Amino acid sequence: MNARMAWRFGRAAVLSCGTVMTLRPFGEGDFDRLISWVRTPDELARWCGTFFSFPLDRAQLFRYVESARQPNMREIFAAIGATRDVVGHIEISMIWPHLSCRLSRVLIAPQARGQGLGGLLVKRAITHAFETHHVDRIDLGVATDNVAAIACYEAQGFGRVGLWVKAMVADGNAIDVCWMTLTRAAWSTRLADAAGGPPG
Repeated sequence: MNARMAWRFGRAAVLSCGTVMTLRPFGEGDFDRLISWVRTPDELARWCGTFFSFPLDRAQLFRYVESARQPNMREIFAAIGATRDVVGHIEISMIWPHLSCRLSRVLIAPQARGQGLGGLLVKRAITHAFETHHVDRIDLGVATDNVAAIACYEAQGFGRVGLWVKAMVADGNAIDVCWMTLTRAAWSTRLADAAGGPPG
């Protein structure tokens, strides 16, 4: 995302959600902060499965950001809270415009948890995905024992569609993954219900 596109995206996010939360492209200046949020192998596995290896470091994040240069591979965002501090991280990946994409690597800063920001972060990202990429469906996978994350996704309209037993092994432990999906139709209905009118 170039500087002009980033400004336009940031501006649109400010207009749509006030000063509560905005998204901007994740970059090198965010590396050390993100690394500080992932302090143990268990925290890393819970956040990203086996995508990164512990300890998370700048070299891995450089490759991560470089991979986003490939068309439709991924968009990586830092989330800005009401105090203008960076309070979260989120990724939209496997982008097939007008078809589907995936929500990945969702994380709220340790000091900002318990304030409902996870739901806001997911809401901003899915709005961006539907409005920018015009996808018909957003998918995600989450560890079945991550009860808080599953509840957060369900609160934003995602439904459980499948279970992948022993999907991966991280830090010597097998992880079962719950697959979840949010369709454009369901998202539109939620928006209409919130606005008190029929889906657009």
